[in-house]
Amino acid sequence: MKSKILFAIFTLFACVFAHADLPLSLEDILTDKGKFKLESSLTYVNSERNRNQFANPIYIQTTNNTLVAVPTTLGNTDSNSDVVVGTVGLRYGLTGKTDVYASASHLWRSEREFNGSGSLKNRDRQFSDVSLGVSHTFMQDGKNPALIGFAETTVYEKSQGKSSSGKSWTVGATTYKAIDPVVLSFTAAYRHNLKKKIADGDTFQAGNYIMLNPSVSFAANDKISLTGGVQWLNAQADKINGKKMAVRTTSTYAHAGVGFGVTRDTSLNASVRWKVSGQSSSELKLGLTHNF
Repeated sequence: MKSKILFAIFTLFACVFAHADLPLSLEDILTDKGKFKLESSLTYVNSERNRNQFANPIYIQTTNNTLVAVPTTLGNTDSNSDVVVGTVGLRYGLTGKTDVYASASHLWRSEREFNGSGSLKNRDRQFSDVSLGVSHTFMQDGKNPALIGFAETTVYEKSQGKSSSGKSWTVGATTYKAIDPVVLSFTAAYRHNLKKKIADGDTFQAGNYIMLNPSVSFAANDKISLTGGVQWLNAQADKINGKKMAVRTTSTYAHAGVGFGVTRDTSLNASVRWKVSGQSSSELKLGLTHNF
């Protein structure tokens, strides 16, 4: 019974990257002045819920800075679900330090439940969200670590069957330090969600969240980059008519990925993300990035 977003787009909030000397999560942020970058990914998530668990959403990373919250049901049930999220984004370099970007996601879901009296299968699909954002490099990597700030909002998203615009905002920053051939990075983001009107005059407010993501990237050679790290998420409960529908939750994820530079302008990425604490789920992602 919930939904929200924007680390849209969406990490692992990541996609792919053209240079092996930057970590996957950072190359995704930088675009040359006057150039376009196409970013696309396909993410598969499997999750399992046991009896008497609260109806907290499943958070799926679609981009480096965006998470999509997939609603779950409340009740004494055992459930297993498969979710596939397809994301397409376009990034443009306004200057050598400032990018603007947009992304859109579509979601497919299949859920199986058993509540003691019988089993139930649910399937649905929907156009999930469209996000717009801007990122700016405040400090280049040199004597001090690099610092990149970003801000993002959803221009379209669907919650409880109703669409809305400008109701979810994300701000954050990424800092990194390259120590050849290793790059250390840290990303922090805060997602703020406003109230939205849904059916029957009710209001729905997705839970705000804070995300912290330290990671390390290693350039194996001029074609391949390896990355890994952990992600901590602190999410408030969703609310309907001001009433909390669950409890505040904290979760810890681990993630690992590999990037392959097909050409100078095109790269492929594969990554895995799984929970090490909190409700059970695992995530597999394939991505493609191309610079124009």
